[in-house]
Amino acid sequence: LRVSPRCTATRLAMLQVLRRRAFPWAACFPAVVLILRKEAPLFAPTSWRRSPRFKHTLRALGNELSPVHTEFPRALVRSAHIDKQAVEETAKALAQSVVEGNTYKFEALSVVLRSMMPPDSGANQVRGPPPEAFLEKADLVWSEHDYMSGPQENLRILQGFEADYARLVASSQEGFRDPNVLRGAMDLAVAYLKNYAVDKADRLFSAIEPYCMERGLPWDVKWLQDCATLRCKQARQPEAAVLLEEVAKRTPPHPATLNNLGTVYNMMHEHEKAQEYFEAAMEVAGHEAPEKDDLWNIGIAKKNLKQYDEALPMLVKALEDWKRDDPTDDVTIAKLHDTVGSCYDLMGRPDEAVHEFSQARILFGRSIGADSPLYGSACEGLTKSLMHAGRYEEAFDRLEETFLNNAAKDAIHPTPLYELLGYALEDIVGPGHLDTDYLGRLEGPIEIAVKNMIHRGLDQDGNAAVVFERMAQLLMRCGMAQGDDEQQEIAARRRQFARYLLERAMPLLEQTTKSGEADLSHMSALCAMEMQILDSQDALYRKSLGSSVATALPF
Repeated sequence: LRVSPRCTATRLAMLQVLRRRAFPWAACFPAVVLILRKEAPLFAPTSWRRSPRFKHTLRALGNELSPVHTEFPRALVRSAHIDKQAVEETAKALAQSVVEGNTYKFEALSVVLRSMMPPDSGANQVRGPPPEAFLEKADLVWSEHDYMSGPQENLRILQGFEADYARLVASSQEGFRDPNVLRGAMDLAVAYLKNYAVDKADRLFSAIEPYCMERGLPWDVKWLQDCATLRCKQARQPEAAVLLEEVAKRTPPHPATLNNLGTVYNMMHEHEKAQEYFEAAMEVAGHEAPEKDDLWNIGIAKKNLKQYDEALPMLVKALEDWKRDDPTDDVTIAKLHDTVGSCYDLMGRPDEAVHEFSQARILFGRSIGADSPLYGSACEGLTKSLMHAGRYEEAFDRLEETFLNNAAKDAIHPTPLYELLGYALEDIVGPGHLDTDYLGRLEGPIEIAVKNMIHRGLDQDGNAAVVFERMAQLLMRCGMAQGDDEQQEIAARRRQFARYLLERAMPLLEQTTKSGEADLSHMSALCAMEMQILDSQDALYRKSLGSSVATALPF
């Protein structure tokens, strides 16, 4: 990925910020650093209580100290000894780390620059209420873009918006206290959501939360709504429900809020509650007959309640209406094909499901690309319907796509990985009488998934252990000591990878069992047996070669 050299403007603004003696740098620095960021902690604070608004404006501290405070010297000019050349060199290196995508260097340099700021007391950081400002939909341009021009063009457009926002922040002295900067952050955060750049969106929402809450309506409500969308994309639906319930408390009944709550409760498998919210949204909107959105929402709830005969006609009509009213909206039409396909598959009509999921996959692929989780969702549905139709080779092709999509995405989660590995091991290769070499095609995606889990700290509990064991099981199945020299070498590499995963899994399984969280003793016994199998297979391999071969793992 290429980053525009125009970020130099941001670097220059940062230098100006660091040189100032007065407190405006404290508000501006977090905003400047945030727009340069490539990686950061994932989770935003969960508290969103409104900050108290001051009844009067506090003035800057400029009073002289009384003689009682002058007995011993004080460092009154706190920026007097800052090495400006060192600041400039560090800021230049920070900008270069962004262009290079070097997150480790970026993290260290941003901490160093923050530490070089003049020391100051909290008293100098307290400000009066921010200036009043409106939040108009017409001002939110970046989030309104459709992003349906293909993955490369979508990325170019999004990075252009990032550059525009960088210049906006660089020109401000107030950081997120500036309503234009705050408005831009909210706009860009939703643009990130539409592109499933959930890590970047999370960082922005985390940074702007207190500023939105301080301003009150409508800033706080928009933050709550948009952050709820983020939580859904992160598979953190209970948190999304809490945020949306707070929106409902702060605002009059609105169809969008009710529909959003229905969507979240559907995802939480509370389908009857979801249907109630969808029907309430329809009533508040004044729809005497269900419109296409209503048909879609209520149809999903009925599908999940296994009321297929009622759900299918509603979903099919919603799809037809959308094609008629907005035939160029590839993403929404693809989502509807996906939903209809799911209903067909649950009804035991896999051939019709295959057609719908295939349409969804094509539309998602050409509009938003194969990296999008929406594309992965269509591939997963297509995998299951092909599997149910007995088309196992095609099913494995789509499973491979689905697994890589899940392995590489920001919102990676162990459960889908575990389920997909189960499909490969138990539902496709065996029943389809496919050669175990098919399983070897997942070796690369498994490595990507493991690295992504480690990067995000998802490798430290019982969930990770269970997934690691299943990954090792798959690698063992396609890593038996047999075949010619080249095949033997590949198999040995897979066995070593499997051993690494089992060694990671075993202590986590024991820890989970001892803590009482879950009894995974049977998994521990399974891992021990698999280690014995690996030992015996490695012994056969050494015997065939007459020597030991070690293959380094990239971890």
